[in-house]
Amino acid sequence: MAATKCKIESGVQLFARLIRKPEIENFYTDLFQPGLRRNDVVEMFGNISFSSLLIDMISEALLPKQTNARPLGVLLLNTAGQFSYVELVNEMKTKVESLYTNEDRPADIESILQKALSNLFILDIYNATQMYATIHNLDTIFVQNLNISLLIVDTLTAFYWLEQGFKISKMDLYIKTLLKMIQKVSKEYKVTFMYTRPGYFGSSKDSDNLETCEIQVSEGVNIKIQLLDKNSTGEYQVNVKTVDSYYKKCFCTLNNGIKWQ
Repeated sequence: MAATKCKIESGVQLFARLIRKPEIENFYTDLFQPGLRRNDVVEMFGNISFSSLLIDMISEALLPKQTNARPLGVLLLNTAGQFSYVELVNEMKTKVESLYTNEDRPADIESILQKALSNLFILDIYNATQMYATIHNLDTIFVQNLNISLLIVDTLTAFYWLEQGFKISKMDLYIKTLLKMIQKVSKEYKVTFMYTRPGYFGSSKDSDNLETCEIQVSEGVNIKIQLLDKNSTGEYQVNVKTVDSYYKKCFCTLNNGIKWQ
């Protein structure tokens, strides 16, 4: 009779399982339909900047649309150096002010913003050494900040060329290696993981045709988003591919954020 194997749960795994995270299913439903799930991995790619889209996402995470919804803690690994904290604050301030008329506008809007921004953690990363050190330290970061529900890396491939020596690693393999390292921790702590990459970065261009490509969950990603500039006038198209669906969305950029069409 074969011995029964027992899987012993570590203290970290038990701790992660018992954590009550804010609900993410109703987060940013303008884009994610029917909604995100815990441990989803979202890849966003394109040959234009993701700044406006990321700022709008983070703004909604910190200031949920739904009444009485808990804000999502966000950890942003800023490797591209394109994220604008000032633009994020300005967009959030506009959103808060739009909720009130001039007569009932609260005098402490700044304190509302400060409370919301206390759920945002930004780490500026300048080289591959810092990148790997941060990944290995994610466990500690998540333990010390239990409210983090969303991890965003912009961009995951920033230091690829700096790491290449005499032997060039395949681009797809490079991404998979980093995904495996990050997911090992993000799954334990029930953190949804998003990352960006340039549209040209990949060993196979067939995978960029989202309408016909198949998503292999075993490869780590279960949602792919492609950002396209429609006409260079501030209108953008977003192609979204999930395991069982494909759809398109459009938005335009405004002074106070973006507007979905």
